[in-house]
Amino acid sequence: MEKIVVVNPNSTNAKSVIDYLKSRNIQYFLINHLEKKIKEGNTEFVICGGDGTIHHFVNTMMKFPKKRRNSIKFGVVPCGRANDLARYMKLPLEIEQAFNKIKDKREKKIDLIKVNESYVITGGGIGLPCETVQNVDKFSSSFLGKYLKKSLGDLAYLIFTLKKFIFGYNGVNIQSKNISKKIMAIYILNQSFLGKRFNLAPEAKNDDGLLDILFVENPPTFYSHLKTLSKGLNGKLTELKWVKSKKSKKISIELKEPLAFMGDGELLRPSTKFNIEIISKAITLFT
Repeated sequence: MEKIVVVNPNSTNAKSVIDYLKSRNIQYFLINHLEKKIKEGNTEFVICGGDGTIHHFVNTMMKFPKKRRNSIKFGVVPCGRANDLARYMKLPLEIEQAFNKIKDKREKKIDLIKVNESYVITGGGIGLPCETVQNVDKFSSSFLGKYLKKSLGDLAYLIFTLKKFIFGYNGVNIQSKNISKKIMAIYILNQSFLGKRFNLAPEAKNDDGLLDILFVENPPTFYSHLKTLSKGLNGKLTELKWVKSKKSKKISIELKEPLAFMGDGELLRPSTKFNIEIISKAITLFT
């Protein structure tokens, strides 16, 4: 059976991918046809988009019975802003090379993070990462903001993170055994970096059956805010005394008020409690 090529037309470089496919008379379908194509019994897919597109694909696939979804394999042609999964897996970022790589049919099973009833493939968290995405989305809702976001690409997330640090960030309240504590962020990671630039957990792997978890308390001073950003970019976040890390198969997070969870650059449904676990070797990727 031929691979089904699926394109998210809203991805940053989708037009280039569509032009490539048309020039070679390769049939493709838009992302809104994905569920139908899985129902038809197709098992091999090429997903053309960014991390948000892959997030949509994975969550659509995971709706199906285990036997059905276990038969599904997919490759990635990166055309988003950050392309975190593709970069981590060292997949080609150039269109023709990406398609040629998929033809090799080398496979790798990787883990998924389950967050309540949703699935995340790269990582995410609550607090600062979530609010950064919310701020960028709000900024890009205007005509000027949309143009600037397109020009800045993934740099927009670094700029808004820096803005938070400079002008202050109050953090979020978490609850644990009747003890309330304010934190800057909790990161749940399935790979070493997010947003292309934030090298948060250099030891994290997406095939070890473990979550890499970082608890970042509110830094005590303005200087320590900037130090946190610098360490977060350079893979040395755990050197800071207000940062704790651990590996685990699952974790439960309780909040004083409903907040969204950011996963794969997407905002998940707000909740006061997040039950998070690793689903080992849940998906098969062409590498």
